[in-house]
Amino acid sequence: MTVAIAVIGNTGMNIGATMAGDLALGGHDVRFAPWPDQAECLEAVRAAGGITLMPPSAPSPSARSGLGTPRILTDDPAEAIAGADLVVMDVEPAELEERAAGLIPHLENGQVLFVSTYGYWPALRLAPALRAADKAGVTVAEGTAPPIAAVRTGAEVTPRVIRSEIPVAAFPANRAPDAMRFLPLIMASADLRRSVIETNFENINLMVHPAMALLNVGYFDRAEAKGEPISFYGTGNTVHAGRLAEAFDAERPAVCDAFSVRYRPLLEHIQRLYGGPGGTVYDAVKDSPFYRNIGSLPADIWRSWMALDAPLAQVPFVQLAESAGLRVPLNRGYVHMVDALLGSDSWQDGLTLERLGLAGLSPEGIRAYVETGVPAA
Repeated sequence: MTVAIAVIGNTGMNIGATMAGDLALGGHDVRFAPWPDQAECLEAVRAAGGITLMPPSAPSPSARSGLGTPRILTDDPAEAIAGADLVVMDVEPAELEERAAGLIPHLENGQVLFVSTYGYWPALRLAPALRAADKAGVTVAEGTAPPIAAVRTGAEVTPRVIRSEIPVAAFPANRAPDAMRFLPLIMASADLRRSVIETNFENINLMVHPAMALLNVGYFDRAEAKGEPISFYGTGNTVHAGRLAEAFDAERPAVCDAFSVRYRPLLEHIQRLYGGPGGTVYDAVKDSPFYRNIGSLPADIWRSWMALDAPLAQVPFVQLAESAGLRVPLNRGYVHMVDALLGSDSWQDGLTLERLGLAGLSPEGIRAYVETGVPAA
């Protein structure tokens, strides 16, 4: 069955370009529209007559390599979206609302919109704008991590990461079958969760980054002063960073229970997504081929990661926990420490319950909203 799919955007992980090439190789009606400020990517693909997908380390969803030719190559999202069954956004988490503002007027009720980020509550962030534009009939799907990442040279992409068993959910949850018809086309395998509450409580960055970042700030500072890169997941992965990560994770079960979603330990997520065979978080990260292959990173990358995770992952997790009468002191303290280190104000500028449309709702009211998409009266 040929499916009409619009792929909008191409971030640094080259998710958009890789998906567009792979879907075209799979015989689908592909429309590829990088964001207007990504003209270099569009020009390279136009000049090459398509996107060449190099053989990946694991089979891509189409299980093909070679030249994939999207039917439409454009810098106009409206042209790509018209008549599509599935719309995929490759977007940086912090840019979601700004990018989506130019997209939402062109979406059609009945379409499925998949937002490819590391979680960060994309469906609930877009829901108010979709309702305001009379697009509440668009089903928004999201996962806990992007399905694929690649390096790109011009119009040639080489997949480096192809994730399987990605936790996914739809908003509203009662339309999950609509989304699940299409998600196998863009990911190796998907694991449907009960709701977007569950996928965002399983944001892998929410679970992995905090302990390693906090316990290694001195190491990062010294490397930066010397002009040297860092090994975030190598040198930065210590026994005690692993123990602290497990302590952060121990605050999740009660919160998951309060919102009637399943809890899966951080260790299980690493093992499923990245193949870390160890019996502790430290060992799983140490032995995971994915983390071993990441290599050196800029010494200041921890700041950009913490500036993203604290306001967009920890703030809503903490506020949801406290709305259910639960204390999560490690996660709350992490936000305060990030703000002290970065001079930020995550409680003011982050994803508060007000921004997510959840303020004043009980856990039962929140569960009803994510199930039906109908705001509480």
